[in-house]
Amino acid sequence: MKSLGANETEAILLLSRKFSETSLICELFTRKNGRVSVIAKGARSKKNKFQNVAAPNILANINYSGKSELKTLTSWEEIKYFQILGKNLKILLYLNELIFKLIEKEVKQEKIFDAVINFYKILELGEAKNIEISLREFEYFLICELGYGFDFQFDDKGKGIQKDGIYYFHPAQGFSEKPLNNFLKVSGIDIINFTNGKITSSSARSKIKKIMQLAITYIAEKPMNAGAIFND
Repeated sequence: MKSLGANETEAILLLSRKFSETSLICELFTRKNGRVSVIAKGARSKKNKFQNVAAPNILANINYSGKSELKTLTSWEEIKYFQILGKNLKILLYLNELIFKLIEKEVKQEKIFDAVINFYKILELGEAKNIEISLREFEYFLICELGYGFDFQFDDKGKGIQKDGIYYFHPAQGFSEKPLNNFLKVSGIDIINFTNGKITSSSARSKIKKIMQLAITYIAEKPMNAGAIFND
């Protein structure tokens, strides 16, 4: 049985940019080694072995070499092409940017990698009513995996969230019953419904989206640029 090399791993493309007339610098998210920067030599040339490396919706098996921060891509083989179109493709690009901005380089994040691939599958199915809830759930999962999680079941005093309560949210504190300036006001029923996967009203969707945006902005070095997803 063939043994995998230290840098042979599954990967998806997060972002790419031109490098010289024929090559690309690609930011990859890998199962084995986390986020990695590679140069794909000749990727902009026709019939090059890396000509599809810049597609954002392909799961590939790759290998690379090098000890510097910028590695050299040595092999790329498509495993699966995800048929993601229209608005769902914009969501995929947002997701990729999220990973790029929040994941440290060369830190293994296998659980997050698996969650990303699972979300790609949801986008491929294209069931709009499930995608928004799944996106919010993924954002919350990512926030928690990175160590910045907040509790949707209890407030900052350890009291259970009440459906008829009014709470104020801050990403560093979670939900508080105490009115505070610059904190997001949200109803207890919306908080509870999110934990049960039942955010159906436009106002509830807007509140949960804002909660995730505040938390992501809090932990990101720079504001997200991909634009608003699911504007009401």
